[in-house]
Amino acid sequence: MECLPRSRPSLPQKRILPPSPRSEGSATPLEATRHILVVRTDLEGRFTYANRAYLEYMGLERLPLGDFALDQVEPADRPRVAEVVQQALARPGEAFWVEFGKPRPGVAWSRSRWEFVAVCDPAGRPVELQCSGYDISDEYRQDCFRQEMTDLLAATLTTGAGNPPVALLRRVLEAALRIVPAAQAGSVTLRGPDGRFHFVAAEGYDLEALSRVSLDPAEPLSLSRHIQARIFGAEDLARFNARIDPQRRAVLEGVGKAGRIQAMLSVPVVVRGEVRAYLYLDHFGRADAFDALDLRHAEVLAYHLALVLEKEDLHQRAEHLRRHDPQTGLANLALLLETLLAPRSAGGRALLALRLPDLERLEELYGPQWRVTVVQTVGRRILEGVRLGDLLAWDGRRFWLLLDGVDEPREALPVVERLRQSLAQPIPNLASPTTPPAVGIALASPQTPPEELLQQAEVALSQAAPGQAVFFEASLQQALLEEQWLVEALYRAISRRRPSAERGELRLYFQPVLELAGGRPVHLEALLRWRHPHRGLIPPGRFIPLAERQGWMAELGDWTIAQAAQASAAWGIPVAVNLSALQLGPGLPEAVAAHCREAGIGPQRLILEVTEGLALEPAAMGVLQALAERGHPLHLDDFGSGYSSLEQLTRLPIRAVKLGQGFLRDLGEDPLPNSPTARVLAAVRSLGEGLGLEVIVEGIETETQHRYLLAQGFRLGQGYWLGRPQSARKTARRLELLI
Repeated sequence: MECLPRSRPSLPQKRILPPSPRSEGSATPLEATRHILVVRTDLEGRFTYANRAYLEYMGLERLPLGDFALDQVEPADRPRVAEVVQQALARPGEAFWVEFGKPRPGVAWSRSRWEFVAVCDPAGRPVELQCSGYDISDEYRQDCFRQEMTDLLAATLTTGAGNPPVALLRRVLEAALRIVPAAQAGSVTLRGPDGRFHFVAAEGYDLEALSRVSLDPAEPLSLSRHIQARIFGAEDLARFNARIDPQRRAVLEGVGKAGRIQAMLSVPVVVRGEVRAYLYLDHFGRADAFDALDLRHAEVLAYHLALVLEKEDLHQRAEHLRRHDPQTGLANLALLLETLLAPRSAGGRALLALRLPDLERLEELYGPQWRVTVVQTVGRRILEGVRLGDLLAWDGRRFWLLLDGVDEPREALPVVERLRQSLAQPIPNLASPTTPPAVGIALASPQTPPEELLQQAEVALSQAAPGQAVFFEASLQQALLEEQWLVEALYRAISRRRPSAERGELRLYFQPVLELAGGRPVHLEALLRWRHPHRGLIPPGRFIPLAERQGWMAELGDWTIAQAAQASAAWGIPVAVNLSALQLGPGLPEAVAAHCREAGIGPQRLILEVTEGLALEPAAMGVLQALAERGHPLHLDDFGSGYSSLEQLTRLPIRAVKLGQGFLRDLGEDPLPNSPTARVLAAVRSLGEGLGLEVIVEGIETETQHRYLLAQGFRLGQGYWLGRPQSARKTARRLELLI
């Protein structure tokens, strides 16, 4: 069964049949029926009879004898009815069926199905037309509804996800006008990214004009304070429109014909408790044009649309997650690569790789959520300093910033400088400043493959120190290969290390801390060294940063503590170990205690050294306090090179401070007691004595420095002049001579 067509063809102007000789008002048993509609006409098409059911159906008190029956047919259906009449008269005695609408008082729309049969006289000549019918309005609407919903479902399943919601809403509006045939026009509003409702589809209105109007969710026409289908009348619309500004009201009452609408069926589309769209169906003739079935059909259509929109939301979220980091919301490498692969106009581009040296340390100290917060804060600051079209991505370890329109290195330098300034600002709730980022920069033409551009930026980054920006050059490739070799060799060395400090590539060296007056060793400092079979001794400045970037320092630090505890037990002297940021987690105190128990030493025999910046982290201070309460001496390394204040110094559970080597370098080879550095040294010694702290001077490399410090009252020192770091075997022999 086809749905009611929207077009209305014109009626042919002609008479149907010659006059019928049948008498008026013949009696018939069909008067008793309540649902079968019976009408007879003469051959000219004038009424000669109608039963009571028909009169009630049409709202008539009596039959208008002599009127043309075709006048009680909807104009759009008259040509089709006339054609069926002609077929019935041409073939008397046969039944011909036709469906059409009839204008009924008090009813906005109706549909009925009729059987036309030509009645003949004894000679076999047609003398009248008998029409029997019944109302199919509800059945017709149900069939239309089922057909449209089936078509919509099929379209949804075949097109798949990722369809623009606007195209879907336009199709839904077309289906709604067929499902609710009383509707004479309609429109759809969709909630946009700005949170306002915008007209995106219209039938019977100028969509281009309506699209210039948007409605706030708090405004009555967009929400009408309802989440179910409702019918509004002309007074409601007038009251709603009176509450918005004159400019939009003029559009709605002009091209939107709001002043002519007598009934509006407003259908909200609710997705997860939020109204996402509104479907409006309008009738210009009657306030009671829509009935309960119209509301039910429109609501079911809205439910279907809500499911489709939710499906689209899920698809969009999945696509967003595919291209963005789920924790920080920043673009990921997938989106960066898609952007690099996308066609673009001529011109160069720059790719910046940024590494934050403190991220791993912050995660260890504050937990993974703090790391996410720092990444989000840094990402926000980076975006504040770049153009709107520049792309910032995060791959879990580093930031990537893609700049278009950069042809020369000098054009990227202002961006780098802005990044330095913005990232130099303290991060809220972080006790100490973060280390400035390292930046690697690669320049490329539109023909540069994306993978090559990323590799070049990574090569430049691998050579950049914190706070430094390095541009890629071909010579850096060799440096990257060297670093890759070091990483692989260090991994093998860590995998092959042995419990003994004298075996394997990784081992501990020991440097004594002596009494300056008599040369007696007070304790030893354990220093990690790597001796490669073919490359010899590799400086700690080369492999320690590599181990930190690879996340191996926690494991190496634990091994170092275990070896230091064993050395202290063997030699009967305290041993100091430097703690890295990655070790200062909640489990460190118990791990250190376990190593001491295994070695059979007390906590006072294992000294733990930390730098100023590390010791002042709030999370680190709690761990250090726990270690001090267990009896481990804590020493503050490189004192004077960090950010300590006297107030902070008094809160730390430390027993000694080690003056950084810079103090002695500033003193020179022939120290002068009245120089600024000499006065600072004297003040620090007095400060340490006042606080009950030992003061250890590092970097003593000449006899002159040794004598000067001794004369100034310093008690403890460390340096090449007093003793170089040596292997465990040589350290044991040295201790036999010194003790």
